[in-house]
Amino acid sequence: MVAGPHEGPYPLAARVHNSFISRDDTARVQIGLARLAGLVWVAYFGLAVAGTTLKIVPLSVAANAVYFVVAVVLVRFLGPADRLLPFAMLAFAAVGCVIQSVGMIQGDRDIQRTALAFFGLFDAVLGYLLLRSRAPSLIGYALVAGGLGSFTLIFPQTPAPMAAVAFGVAALAEGGLVLWLLLTGQPVT
Repeated sequence: MVAGPHEGPYPLAARVHNSFISRDDTARVQIGLARLAGLVWVAYFGLAVAGTTLKIVPLSVAANAVYFVVAVVLVRFLGPADRLLPFAMLAFAAVGCVIQSVGMIQGDRDIQRTALAFFGLFDAVLGYLLLRSRAPSLIGYALVAGGLGSFTLIFPQTPAPMAAVAFGVAALAEGGLVLWLLLTGQPVT
């Protein structure tokens, strides 16, 4: 028996799954994932601010781990928008988190700057996926612009005003996305 294009390797399991899970259930799962992503992102912000303000490196490294959890939840949430790109987004988040953690542990700002480039790519892919979904397009465009701008931070000669604008746009877009996830939590498809 050959599986259909959307049934995967287990066509019977797909049919059983589809017969028990309604569109309403799928929408509820999507809303739950959206809210979970928003809540975990707020936890990340809190840990990151506390770690930076109090200069507690292990707390800042823990914040990076929480950021990766945000990426994992977003991959699950955005999966219906595209099957492959969320995994690229996850790879950028993983590399960014590891590089930033190493930079924090070693106290090396240049290593941390390199991590911002990967977080920029993460934001750009996230923005693109949001543009392909039912999310507000302003947030998607802002994430793409801020993410690509943040990617330029990999170059040490990036002018400070350009870096500040790119970082600011990305931060505002992420904040807007968190609010949208928490307040509406709309399914992406």
